[in-house]
Formats: sequence, structure tokens, C-alpha cells
Amino acid sequence: MGKIMYSTGQTTIRIGWWDRILFAILTILAIEAALYWADYWFFGGHRVNIFLFILLSYAVFRGVVRSVISWIFFQFIAIPSLHTSTTHRTVDIFTTAMPGEPCDMFRTTLIAMQKITHPHTSYLLDGSDDPQLKSLCSELGVGHINCKGVPGAKAGKINYCLKNFSKAELVLVLDPDHIPEPDFLDRTLPYFNDEKVGFVQVVQAYYNADKNVVAHAAAEQGFGFYGPLQMGLSGLDSAIAIGANCTFRRAALDSIDGHAVHLAEDACTSLRLHAAGWKGRYVPYRASYGLVPEDLASFFKQQIKWAKGMFDLLLHEYPKAFFNLNIQQKIYYLFAGTFYLNGAVTLLTIILPVIFIFFKIYAIEMPISGYFLHITPYVIASLMLSMYIQRWYSAPQEKGFPWRSMFLEKGTWHIYTLALFYSLTGKNIVWIPTPKSGSEKTSITLVLPHIIAILLSCMSIAFVLTTYPRIDSGTQLMMVFAVMNVVSLAPVVFWGLFPKKGCGA
Repeated sequence: MGKIMYSTGQTTIRIGWWDRILFAILTILAIEAALYWADYWFFGGHRVNIFLFILLSYAVFRGVVRSVISWIFFQFIAIPSLHTSTTHRTVDIFTTAMPGEPCDMFRTTLIAMQKITHPHTSYLLDGSDDPQLKSLCSELGVGHINCKGVPGAKAGKINYCLKNFSKAELVLVLDPDHIPEPDFLDRTLPYFNDEKVGFVQVVQAYYNADKNVVAHAAAEQGFGFYGPLQMGLSGLDSAIAIGANCTFRRAALDSIDGHAVHLAEDACTSLRLHAAGWKGRYVPYRASYGLVPEDLASFFKQQIKWAKGMFDLLLHEYPKAFFNLNIQQKIYYLFAGTFYLNGAVTLLTIILPVIFIFFKIYAIEMPISGYFLHITPYVIASLMLSMYIQRWYSAPQEKGFPWRSMFLEKGTWHIYTLALFYSLTGKNIVWIPTPKSGSEKTSITLVLPHIIAILLSCMSIAFVLTTYPRIDSGTQLMMVFAVMNVVSLAPVVFWGLFPKKGCGA
């Protein structure tokens, strides 16, 4: 088998047997390093309090387990062959409008939709029946659908149009801030030659990622997902549908009674389609460019919606679909549904060292030298893998050490924890579109939990230095954890308090 190459629109990704062999070797080395670290942690005779040890171990090793699962999915990376469709298919393109979204944004998007070369019919599903948008649609030859009062947010509007207006065999769903390339459908339609393919997803790319550090960090969080992870899932016939840039087979949507009305409407629709036996395909092509949140407030609003939706999916949708999913889909949806537990894990890593130090109770007695000696091989191996998989990213600017996204993910812990609480208690939150313009306003409330966490961590360190007659190995390790928390939370505090100064991408 020769080397397979594919143009993403900005770069060419390629994979051959040597790529797979080298990646497999790096993965084995990384797993061995993880086991070396785990052996020292669990069987090195360091445990003190078994209950606290379990809590701390979960916080420390949850990320390790998730990394290993990701590496295994990466082994199945597939690059699609670029070919043309052998069948003419009718296509409708949908985008939605919510009250308050800027009219200029719709002009840009609708003009780009009309420039897509494959014959199609474009529809704007307008949730406010805005006269300006109605006039714009008339000017551009776009079908304007009055969806005012239609329940179900974005998904409800899609289903309303499918039932009453759209007749095409395929439906492309675009977010209103996304600007599609003219060859969008030329890239996705050929994969529908396989009658079991229910949807084809492309890259989610952004044209404002370099606007500031928050925008860059938010975009950075998706680089791995829209690269090797989706390509690996596609190699297993299990690519995931995303709310934007996804082309659906109408028959597939009809088989599950339409687009899922859900906070995580894209993931829920994807889950139901997979449970119904449909395949997903992923094309690593940057077929459109949209907007990513440019400030913490917008990002947090987006994330609480996504996190609450994924927790609800895990608790309510996943069990119903479980026995109709294949093994890789079972694993992936559990993997995806538990991602936002990062918030609870970060809360543990923040609060446990403080409790250990102030109350002088310990989960573990481990010398700092032993800690760093045994974790370092894993850190190096996982970093090597992280850099290696970037050969399958869709653009050169995506490559590099993802420090911004690491800080932003850590700094969203309180949002993820709140979403978990809402899901467990059944509290509903309203679906609202992510704000399309950034704010430069300072808001201390956005980062108040982080400030409290930093102060508690600093106080715990000061408490040790001023009151402990002897600083043993367990205390030293907790002090290291407290310092790490201060360092990892400080950037997001700075971005929230000084949005103008923290704008370098």
C-alpha cells in the first residue's frame, strides 16, 4: 500500500505504512511510560489514607487514561480518497437566524452559500421573522423560512424546514457565522455513493482565531479533534457529526425522526444515527470558516451549554442507544460524554492539596524526586506523540505546543462543574447562540472562583512555611501541586481582568 495524500485546503496530509509503524512504536513507548509512572504511584508503598488516595489518584490519572484511549483511536487514522460523485444528488443548504444576531454576518454567509458550485437551494431559517433578513434573502435568491415561534431552537427550525419546505436528498447545515468555500459540496457528496453513509463532516475552521489569546485558545481546543481523532473515528466508520458544516442524508435524518432537539443537538443526532446503523465519514478539508468566541464570557456561555448537553447525553441518551452501537462507538460516546468531568477533576486538584496542608492529613507520602523521576518519561513520551500527530492537522498554523488551550481548559473548571451539578439535579438551561462579537469589558465575576483558588493555594503554602516545624515529603508534594494550580489558573485570571492587555494570540 503506497502513501495516501489529501489536500486540506491549506496543506497536504499524508500517511503510509512507515507513518503507521512509527506512530505505533511511539504509542507503545508512551503506554509503557504511563505504566511505569502508575506502578510507582500505586505500588510504591506511598499510600497513607486509602479514601483520599483514591480521590487523588483519580484526579492524577484520569487524564492519563483518556490520553491512552485517544492514542488507540489515532491508530485507525484514515485519509479519504479524493474522487467525484457518480450520481447527481439534490441538495438543500440550511442556516439559522436567532434574534439579535448581526445582519451583516448573514449577508456574508448567504452570499458565500449561493456561490457553492454544486446546484442547490439555500434556506435561511429565521427565528425572528426579521424584515431585514427577509429583504436580504429576496435580494440574494435565498429561501426565507419564518420560524418565529417554532420550538426546539436550531434543531427545531431544521426539522420544521425538513417537514414543510425542503425536498432534497441531502441537507447541508451551516452555522450563520460560517463562510463556505465554493467547492464544499464537491468535496462531500462523493462519499454518499456508499448508501450506508448517513452524514459527512468536514473541518471546523475559524477566521478569527488570531484575533486574541482567548480566540486562539478556544480554536486550539479543536485542532486535535478535527484532525487525527475524527480521522481515526472515520477509519472505524464512526466519525462524529458536528452542529456546523455537516452534510446529512435526508433518509438518515428521517430514520431518527429528524435532527435531535437537545442542548448537544449535534452529538445527540450523531449518536442516534450511529445507533440506527448509519455510518459517518470525515473529510479533513477546511470547507468553511466561522467565528470562535473572542472573550471569556462568550466562551463560558458556549461551554456550559455544551457541557450540560454532553452530561445529559451520557445520562439519558447513551443508555438507550448502548446496545445498538458497535464497540468503538460505545467507547467513544462514553469517552466524549465524560470529557467535561475535567471540571470536577480540576476542583479536586485545587481543593485536595489545600485540605491536606491545613488539616495535616495526607493521601500519599512520596518524595518529590521520585515523583518527577517517574512522571517525566510519561510527560516526554506524550509530548512526542502530541507533536507527531500534528502531521495530520488541517493547517500549518494549527501546529505547535497548545499552551493556550491547556490554560483555558483548566480555567473553565467552574463552568464544567456547574454543568455537572445542573445535569445531576435536572436544572434546565436555555439554548442560546454563542455571541458573535468579542467584549473588552473587565469582569471580576468571571474569574472570581479562580482568584479564590489561587489565594487558598498561596495561603496553604504560606501556612506550611510559617507553622510547620518540619516539611516532610508528603507536604512538599502538596506544595508542588499548590504551586502548579497557581501557575495554571493565573493566565485565565489575567485574560479576564485585563482583556485588552491579554490580547496577543
